[in-house]
Amino acid sequence: MQKHKKWLIVTIWVSAIAFIGAGMVNWGSYGFGSSNDKVARVGDIDIHLAEFQREYARILNEFSQISQFGGMLDEAQAKQFGIPQMALQRLIQQVQILNLANDLGLVVSDKEVGEEIVNAKVYVDDKGEFSQEVYRKALKEQGMSPSEFEEMVRKILTTQKLFSVMNITQVGPMLPISSSEMAALEMANAVRDRLRVEILPMDKVNIEIEDDELKAFWEKNAENWKSPMEFKIEYILVPFASQNPTDEDLTKHYQDFKSDYLDENGNLLSFEESKEKLIKDVQKIQAESVAKREYRDLKNKSKKGEILSLKENERFFVKNGVDLVIEDMKVAQVGQVLKPIEVDKGFVTLRILDKKPSVQKSFEEAKAEAKVLFESSKKREKLLALAKERVKNFQGTDIGFVDRFYNGAILTLDDGQKMSFLSHLFSSKQKEGYVMLEDKAVLYRIVEQSVLNAKQGDAMAFKSMKSEAVLDALAEYLNETYKTTIYIDVSK
Repeated sequence: MQKHKKWLIVTIWVSAIAFIGAGMVNWGSYGFGSSNDKVARVGDIDIHLAEFQREYARILNEFSQISQFGGMLDEAQAKQFGIPQMALQRLIQQVQILNLANDLGLVVSDKEVGEEIVNAKVYVDDKGEFSQEVYRKALKEQGMSPSEFEEMVRKILTTQKLFSVMNITQVGPMLPISSSEMAALEMANAVRDRLRVEILPMDKVNIEIEDDELKAFWEKNAENWKSPMEFKIEYILVPFASQNPTDEDLTKHYQDFKSDYLDENGNLLSFEESKEKLIKDVQKIQAESVAKREYRDLKNKSKKGEILSLKENERFFVKNGVDLVIEDMKVAQVGQVLKPIEVDKGFVTLRILDKKPSVQKSFEEAKAEAKVLFESSKKREKLLALAKERVKNFQGTDIGFVDRFYNGAILTLDDGQKMSFLSHLFSSKQKEGYVMLEDKAVLYRIVEQSVLNAKQGDAMAFKSMKSEAVLDALAEYLNETYKTTIYIDVSK
């Protein structure tokens, strides 16, 4: 049920201001084709590639804020964490909500969209008034048309209207709870189980792997092991640092985009206080302008670039640790010149001179990688069989009474594993069984049950539990009601 609570949180688009403030991405990357191409259709609404690109970048940005990643994720890591799938799933969930809003007849007028954008106080002139010139110029720099942006705002406001009708806030449905519901939840949460527990660690499982069965496993899963694509390109990089904006350039940009230079309290910074950021911002604009001329010259062959041979996993052109240029190169044709794409050091434009496709590795080439995966799969299979057999008569350790919110230790389980175990235990009707975790199996047997003296529980906690149940039901309804057709495989 927790997954559906998370589902709702990522679905709620709180306000246009929040979206605007988060910033957007320069889109010359994750190239799947034109913005009219469809990624998926949910109910009566299409999801387009540009939307997928934006959501993909938004999640990459979320990951970059997590200290353990150090702001650095390459393409392989992004796929390892399932970020493309996360982006598509978020969009599907959002569009399910929009379908429901449409079915209920909720409409957002052009006037409402306009008022939201104006009241955001983002696209303003030096007098603090909304400026069409500032608005259009800012969107152009972000690679968006006003109609695209205004459609996003409309979707946000439509979602807000729906959640308002359903009495849902950012923290979930604001649902009342009756005395009978309270009593039932109190009783359910008063139950405690006295357990005997035994842990079967994966690393204690011994297996033998024969070459013939490993080869059979490789043949069945050969698509998982491919050589990287190879490219030969001619490129021109226009570094940000090569641009030298004048004080006049900086002053004009400061006057045109004062709303970009505010302190944490929303107060306008002075020109001098903003100068370091101003220089970087204007260097970026000027570098992009030069890069567009370089693109023209490279395309008509009036200028030559540098020649480079590289593989798709070498991460030569990256932005914030992510190689998005390579995605455009994968779908480009030999001879095609790619428009300028922003990378960490500047803007790059390039021509594809040659490309070698990814090919399946031979058994000998893939053997070491295949063995690791096969060994893990076979160990888990053996551990599962062992757990099924051993649960019938194991003795284990008596850990005393636990409830669903138990915060004491359970042998060697860490907090995450303990939460998964307890969740399974209190959702199961079996007196004994096992729970398969990533690297171990946990056997359990309930030897005694008790019920705490009935006391009035925390009303807010019980409301939260009821809300989660409602969200779970809502997610199930949307999944069943609005058919989803996916047109591309985002995992590749």
